[in-house]
Amino acid sequence: MKITHIVGVAGVIAFAACGSNSIYGGGGGGAPCDGQGADVVVSATTILTFAPESILITAGKKVCWQNVASFEHTVTSDTGTVLQSTLAGGTFYTHTFASTGTVTYHCTIHQANGMVGKVVIQ
Repeated sequence: MKITHIVGVAGVIAFAACGSNSIYGGGGGGAPCDGQGADVVVSATTILTFAPESILITAGKKVCWQNVASFEHTVTSDTGTVLQSTLAGGTFYTHTFASTGTVTYHCTIHQANGMVGKVVIQ
């Protein structure tokens, strides 16, 4: 009985770890993005990552970044000003992508720790 439980937990952990880097990330949900009408939710986490790190959407879709940490993160485009927001702990930022292309972004505070992301818009 205990072995089954451990295997089940390991499976959930493995699924979560694989899903965090998927280009097809569907986001989660949950506060603070609840009620924002987002098509995809990306979490800025306490372990200095965007989850999922990469997402694939179609033009016209709305993405909500939610800071689930108690400290500040940013959502900042690598080039241009497509994405530009500072998120205090527990806050959110939304953006609707009108045209196709690829937008890479980072957290200016934690970029050196590898906190980067990508949105591919078809």
